[in-house]
Amino acid sequence: MSKQSLLEESQPLLPPPHSLTIILYPRKKKYPSCPTCKINFLKESELKHHLGEDQWAKHISNIHKNDYNCDECCLFFESEKGYMQHCGKVHETKYKYSKCTLCKKKFKNRYAVKFHMKQVHQKTTRSQCPNCGKEFYNKYLIPHHLQKCNKIQKKDIELSLEL
Repeated sequence: MSKQSLLEESQPLLPPPHSLTIILYPRKKKYPSCPTCKINFLKESELKHHLGEDQWAKHISNIHKNDYNCDECCLFFESEKGYMQHCGKVHETKYKYSKCTLCKKKFKNRYAVKFHMKQVHQKTTRSQCPNCGKEFYNKYLIPHHLQKCNKIQKKDIELSLEL
């Protein structure tokens, strides 16, 4: 027998070393941190390795005790609305489409219908351009419009100055 095989037989093999990244000066809001020693880690997997299986299970149940969880796909949601939207989009297969009661337009789920009602029929999400008063479905369309609107106003001013 060789010396190498004798060494392998006499000493049990050790698990490979595992490197952890500990965060000393956190730059983002939420790094995974150990509930007992308060060490911040870069990844959840590193915290899981630090805690071990039993403590990890307790830690996860404590974090998500007030959350809504989807038993089918093991996701957690902070609000009931988020959970309901998830169920409507992912798991609701009974209904092929949800329809708008006013215009009969079809949507994949009832939350999309609710948003459509607010945006199109009730007009609660509408915003107006401060320069020309043009109305938009939502406030996120206004900055792009303002670029065009400001150019048009500058041209009008230049034309009036020339006259």
